[in-house]
Amino acid sequence: MLHISTFEHLPNELIVRIFSYLKPEENFYSFFNCNDRLRKLVKRHVLYSRRALNNDIKRLSKLHNWYKHLDYVNDGVVFHLIPLKGEQARNGLDPRISDESGIHWHFWKEKSIPIADQRIQQIIEKYPIKLNPLFYPGRIFIKPNKSGFNEFIRRNYASHWDTLKTIFVSESWDYTWTIDIKNSILYIQENESKRMKKTILEAADRIWKELQELEDINIIEIQYQQQMAGFGLVVQLCEASKPG
Repeated sequence: MLHISTFEHLPNELIVRIFSYLKPEENFYSFFNCNDRLRKLVKRHVLYSRRALNNDIKRLSKLHNWYKHLDYVNDGVVFHLIPLKGEQARNGLDPRISDESGIHWHFWKEKSIPIADQRIQQIIEKYPIKLNPLFYPGRIFIKPNKSGFNEFIRRNYASHWDTLKTIFVSESWDYTWTIDIKNSILYIQENESKRMKKTILEAADRIWKELQELEDINIIEIQYQQQMAGFGLVVQLCEASKPG
């Protein structure tokens, strides 16, 4: 007698193995709405892509240039991470979106997070992150007169304060960049970039883990409450840079 097996007859272990060969969004597209068993397997075993998150971090800092509008006051500007379908648009007129279907992490600055599902909004709000100008993944020129930088160094890099304090008390840029000053600046720059990236990864891990517990939530169906709400972040930051 001929025995015919279907995908649903496969054991959980083999199905989860198949999941590992697909992108996260492909698993949600293909299996989430099939049946209760596959939906639970997708929610419990499919993780977000670290590579995609790393690309979203680079996109945020390089394409949007948002690091230029950040400061060091209270250790940086507060953002919230939101996993959504498609890349975060650069702005309404020039979105620069190359992937509209993949799962990407959006960075939201507003205090009120416009997510339609209140359960998701509460999870997102639990894990804020703070970003300062050193968030940029490349080498940038640190401006000692940037708002809050003086106190930021005192709080977080006290061991470097004696070396750097001469550039804070100077009333001009005409001071000597000694080897010690350059080494301190380089250390702070590299450490801050790594620290903020680690903070983002940890927040993303916690958010994803809690979203996994909401078995009825399909990640690719998470939506803003209003159309184009994501563009508000770019607009506000750009307006803040304009002279009053």
